[in-house]
Amino acid sequence: MTETIATSKACATAPPGKGAGVALVILAVLSLALLANHPSGAARTFADVLREEAANRRPDALVHGGFIAVLAAQLVCFAILTMRLGLHRPLAIAGMVLSSIGAGFLMLSMLFDGLVTPAIAARYVDVIDIVERQNDARALFVFVGATIAFLMPAGLAFQAAGLASWSLGFVRREGLLRATGLYGLVAAIATVVGIAATGGRVPHVLIAAIVLVAAGYALVGIALMRRRL
Repeated sequence: MTETIATSKACATAPPGKGAGVALVILAVLSLALLANHPSGAARTFADVLREEAANRRPDALVHGGFIAVLAAQLVCFAILTMRLGLHRPLAIAGMVLSSIGAGFLMLSMLFDGLVTPAIAARYVDVIDIVERQNDARALFVFVGATIAFLMPAGLAFQAAGLASWSLGFVRREGLLRATGLYGLVAAIATVVGIAATGGRVPHVLIAAIVLVAAGYALVGIALMRRRL
């Protein structure tokens, strides 16, 4: 009788998993929509790059700012997921910590790519005919580009590691959770191997990694929606 009452109280105070599950699915779809609308150009010279970045300042801010907002909302959902899995479980804690580190790296990457770079371009676009000023802008672009080239693959690798940590716990279950866990492990391994093999320098690999991880989060969200967790 005492155990039944304790269980009922625990269920009553459990974090709202269904809402977090719906949010994770929506956020996964939003991340893919933002990825599909990422501004792209065919600049051939550095002057063309400056003009394109300056002209796309607002779309860049919307897309990359949207990614930052999605990542922040996902962290809330991850905290709820971790509480539902149990704060005493090492795999749950590892998933939360690794995914949070990955989100932090990705937020910084989005900040530099979508807000800092266009701001630099807008600052120098009116003086691109002056060689000295163009060299100043080029040095800043090299620095920002090198920073992004580290932050994005590192962020995706950490997020994949977080997904793998949760998935290791899911594969011990049955049905949807087992399928989610198996997918998560495969997606995480493919992401880490792809990034390691290419040094994080191949855009298509990074895009594939974003899609794989987003799909993994969506499956976790569906499991939460169906109260499997």
